[in-house]
Amino acid sequence: MFTITESNIFFMLLQLVIILILTKYFGSLLKKRNQPTITSDILVGIFLGPTILGRFFPRLHDAIFPQDIVQLTMMETLGWFGLFLVLLSTGIEVDISSIWRQRKKAAFISFTDITIPIVFSMAFIYFLPESYFIQGQSKFVISLFIATIMTISALPISIRTLRDLGILKSDLGFLIVSVLTINDIIGWIIFTLILSLFSMQQIDLGIAFKIITGTILFTFLALKYGKVVIDRLFSKSLLQKEDGIQWILSIVVITGTLFGLITLEIGIHSLFGFFIAGIIAGDSKQFSKSARNTIHNFVYSVFVSLFFVNIGLKIDFFNNFNLFLSLFITVVGIAGRYLGAWVGGTFSSIEKRNLQILSVAHTPGGEMHIVVSLLALELGLLNETLFVSIVFGAILSSITTGPWLSFIMSKIEKLKNLKIQIYPGVFLEADTKEDVIKKLLANEGFDGQENEIKSIVLKREDDFCTGMLNNIAVPQGRIKGLSTPLVIFARLKAGVDWNSLDGKLSKNIFLVLVPLKDDTTQIEILEKISTLAKECPALEKFNQMKNPEDIEKYLHTLFKSDLAG
Repeated sequence: MFTITESNIFFMLLQLVIILILTKYFGSLLKKRNQPTITSDILVGIFLGPTILGRFFPRLHDAIFPQDIVQLTMMETLGWFGLFLVLLSTGIEVDISSIWRQRKKAAFISFTDITIPIVFSMAFIYFLPESYFIQGQSKFVISLFIATIMTISALPISIRTLRDLGILKSDLGFLIVSVLTINDIIGWIIFTLILSLFSMQQIDLGIAFKIITGTILFTFLALKYGKVVIDRLFSKSLLQKEDGIQWILSIVVITGTLFGLITLEIGIHSLFGFFIAGIIAGDSKQFSKSARNTIHNFVYSVFVSLFFVNIGLKIDFFNNFNLFLSLFITVVGIAGRYLGAWVGGTFSSIEKRNLQILSVAHTPGGEMHIVVSLLALELGLLNETLFVSIVFGAILSSITTGPWLSFIMSKIEKLKNLKIQIYPGVFLEADTKEDVIKKLLANEGFDGQENEIKSIVLKREDDFCTGMLNNIAVPQGRIKGLSTPLVIFARLKAGVDWNSLDGKLSKNIFLVLVPLKDDTTQIEILEKISTLAKECPALEKFNQMKNPEDIEKYLHTLFKSDLAG
């Protein structure tokens, strides 16, 4: 019988302090360089674990991280609890309702995203030397599993990169998020099914059929009826004025735990249950933004780092690093994901440069590659050399995504034929999004099309909210019959809630209208507005402008457009 002593608690707290200080410090450095913080978490684990500290300072390593079974189990339990919450938080970010409205194009691209990378990757992986595989395991089956791991792109990394570039709120950004979200859902179904089937000593067709049908049925029932139950529970919780938010957070965690138990009973990993619980909670309109941010900040400020650091604490990356295999996995994974998105985008008639953005946004591996491959490692499906190579590929592909997309965006040329209009008197009084858009359109002489255009813009808002950082919103629409892209600017006397990421009310409103078949101008305009939103001195100077002519001149300079209009 194991007993947790005061000594165990002391060392656990000591380890937590060291891990959190190092991950937050190096994470902040990487954030400034627009790189994923998962990289810092893995590197901190490698530094503190047997790879560096254990190799060069073994006494210090053993003094901080005693190799006691109770001590190791305590840290690993914290890591796994964090991982459950990571999947819960990831599911919360999935917007099923919005994705459903993009289902035709998104579903087709997602299909090529999954099938092509699996076939492409497996065609290369299967011919790797036998020494890279665990003896006694089917080479075909393991190759298929690795190819499946390499298929799914990292949605959080792609979202952050698109946001940094200022194009997340564009139609293309909405499409990319929708496609990657479908990939996440299908990918986790595939992963959990494969892991469950592979964990059996012998494949029993009856058990396999039960697992597959049980998973599909559970997913359908949870997504169709789970939201109804969650909505009712959330509504009742909000009636509790003092602790309504606490009740909502408790319901989310309880639902995740319950779904985890159900999926374990079905025969698949409990992580999938937490993921589905997050999806149905996130799709509820009763689930406020403050509650979402509370869960997200709680999870990512502590538990994510613990899980990924713990990987480095357990594995010696030097002993298991193979340069050829690592580069091979990285190149094949990136090429397969790029090719899958490129084929789907091509057949969906996406314009050339947007097609490049779409394809590159699918290339990062990220957290899920590491999570799933760790599960496979613990089940004995992968050896440590293959695992380290997959981790290397996930990190390197995540690091390269930002610079790659930035290079594509740098090719943007001067906007031509852009018309900029300033609302009369600059300042506008309105209390709602609908009122703002109605008044912006009222003075533009659309020959009776104002209501139709307003409906298009508001529907776009329902699909994908356009609030940006620092009091800026970019409502937008594609308008049939419009010949010249148009930006209408107004400054609100009192801000309006535009569901912005930073929670601030929006005051600077840029209504962006582009021709129906224009696939590029919208991205170029949003990229420039995002640049303004992130540059505090420039934004402060812009906020002080009150003269319409000065604002119009400034915006023409910002958009690098001809001063005509």
